[in-house]
Amino acid sequence: MDINLDRVLGRLEELYQCGAQEDGTFTRMAYSPEDRKGREIFMDYFRKLGIEPKMDAAGNLIARLEGEDKTLPAIMTGSHLDTVPDGGRYDGALGCVAGLEVCQTLIESGRKLRHPLEIVVFTDEEGFRFGSGMLGSGAMCGQDLHVSEEDLDMYGQARGDVLKACGLKVADLGNARRSKDSVHCFLELHVEQGASLHKKQIPVGVVTSIAGVSRFEIKITGEANHAGSTVMEDRKDALVAAARFVARVPEIVAAYGNPFTVATVGTMKVVPNSVNVIPGEAFFHLEIRDQDEKVMETIEQKLRECLGEICEAMGEEYSFNRFSYHEPAPMTEWVKDAIEASVKELDIPYTKVPSGAFHDSLLMTTVFPTGMIFVPSVGGISHSRYEFTEGRDIGQGCRVLLETVLRVDDI
Repeated sequence: MDINLDRVLGRLEELYQCGAQEDGTFTRMAYSPEDRKGREIFMDYFRKLGIEPKMDAAGNLIARLEGEDKTLPAIMTGSHLDTVPDGGRYDGALGCVAGLEVCQTLIESGRKLRHPLEIVVFTDEEGFRFGSGMLGSGAMCGQDLHVSEEDLDMYGQARGDVLKACGLKVADLGNARRSKDSVHCFLELHVEQGASLHKKQIPVGVVTSIAGVSRFEIKITGEANHAGSTVMEDRKDALVAAARFVARVPEIVAAYGNPFTVATVGTMKVVPNSVNVIPGEAFFHLEIRDQDEKVMETIEQKLRECLGEICEAMGEEYSFNRFSYHEPAPMTEWVKDAIEASVKELDIPYTKVPSGAFHDSLLMTTVFPTGMIFVPSVGGISHSRYEFTEGRDIGQGCRVLLETVLRVDDI
């Protein structure tokens, strides 16, 4: 019993083409015609197998292959089909197509599991349309979604209207919640979206955890003044202080973090933002990610101390406030062990890796036993049309997923 790699690659390409835009880019934005077309094609794959997928109250698609014992909780696998603007072929889609391939391989081989097998396509994982993602998995896990009918997307359309066009209601999203005892475990195959596996030329990563994320808003207050008549020694330039801080971020991460600790300043705004005025204020956002909460706290403390020293030396003031936090999400030990045992059984080289990116698995860990499998992203590139994963690595990832499904079925 083996997966059909050509079939997997063909389906990934067919789904990718659904996102073709007039400007030559490829995007399946959540709830868009392109997204709906891709989801319809995906459902048709199952219909040809005699399985009619269902859509829950949050728009998650669920295709169910019954097992020998319908009373057992389902083994669930899948990911998402929506993309970022001009996204790639593999992010999310690989996990969905791989789950379909496992299902079809079982059917074609006549192998029946004890547990039901459910393949899920989560709604709006990327979140760029409304500014917050993982809506489908959040709803399934009973999270407080913090959404309303009046939320506006990037085009000024109300969430209520957008969902209505897809047959959904904001008021009903919570009805997608699944009970803990309805799911045996959740498995997600995904491209790494980092360069670790590719650099090491290792085809499979057994994910240990998904990084926690702390985000901070920082404001530095100096003194706006004339850029021509204020000599350098009399300046209190908020942007210079910010620049000195940003330059220290990589040094502090290297000194107190580990190879997977990351910190990023991704936004910067200066006031008054004029070519002939010394910046009086600088606002920016800092993000820290790691799999260990204590490491994140240490990096935060060292960066606070660093900014304090810079501002004291320059005679400037600052504020440093956290506005969001997601704690690290370790994978479930018995599921992770099952994935590792499966890789060993298949004699495929592997390593254990953390995930720095968010995935639906992040939320699934809060309710259900969860495990993730990574395959390499060439050059670490993702969220891009240049995202690429070798076909042989996709095949290995699908085989590990199939073997893991068989293994957890006996647990």
